[in-house]
Amino acid sequence: MRVFRSLEDISAGAFAEGSAVAIGKFDGIHLGHRALLDSITEASIERGLESVVFTFEHHPLRLLRPDICPVRLMSPEQRLDAIAEAGISTCVMVPFDEALSLMSAEEFVERVLVEKLCVEYLSLGADFRFGHESAGDAHLLERAGERFGFAVDVVPEVIDPELGRVSTSRVREAILQGDVANATRMLGRPPAVRGSVVHGDARGRELGFPTANLGAAPDGAPIEGLIPADGVYAGWAIVGGRRYEAAVSVGVNLTFELEGEPRVEAHLIDFAGDLYGEQIEILFVERLRGMVAFAGIETLVERIREDVRETRVILAGHDAGLG
Repeated sequence: MRVFRSLEDISAGAFAEGSAVAIGKFDGIHLGHRALLDSITEASIERGLESVVFTFEHHPLRLLRPDICPVRLMSPEQRLDAIAEAGISTCVMVPFDEALSLMSAEEFVERVLVEKLCVEYLSLGADFRFGHESAGDAHLLERAGERFGFAVDVVPEVIDPELGRVSTSRVREAILQGDVANATRMLGRPPAVRGSVVHGDARGRELGFPTANLGAAPDGAPIEGLIPADGVYAGWAIVGGRRYEAAVSVGVNLTFELEGEPRVEAHLIDFAGDLYGEQIEILFVERLRGMVAFAGIETLVERIREDVRETRVILAGHDAGLG
């Protein structure tokens, strides 16, 4: 997938064949976003166009209202990977800076969509707003399409029969509450975090359940993705392209310390080897329980055995959501 990180990087003729563009924030790449991606994929095939996602590196509120900017579900790189996996040929992921924030909706259409991207087909959600003071909407784009000769597809929101409207905010709320099962329903795949395996305190190994501890990489990069509420989860660990069943602990181990740095620790079931320094991705499938303080080591070990057993049962026949 081609990636452009700024509008200046897009040279004349970069989209000479025309493009089918999906525009939005695309945080989480949930089922609503997938509907937009499916729309431009179909249009690109039918019309011989390039499929293009236009999005921002960070949420616009990070610049406009940092006090109310929501925590992101995915890092920019996670979003790029998910967009590429969806079969999109190009992603334009630009910084939302002051110049862009002051650009009028009409100017954005002409300078970005028409002149830069050579748009012939545009897909967006019904509630999408853009341009200075959010003056642009679907109606403005439909009028602009008539003027500049591009089609506009306003994709209806996705409604889960039990959960209702699928949205980034609802996925975020579910993950922060530890409800990764419902987050998975709205995402179409388990929510995930990834990072480097770092040295921990080796307690898991001493107890007979060694864990991979996620932490900052040597270059200081943080864990990517939204970490769910404290608790123990059944999930998958992806290392070197292979997946393993994993019992995952999030938070502070209350049996050994009442305070401390929250951690993400994954016990890879039936895995033997050294993972220090490796990149690992954790997919959260179901929450098993909250974090509790146990009366002693034996009680803790017995509970961990039960966590592993429950994880095996839950993951038996479960699709990892890797496509």
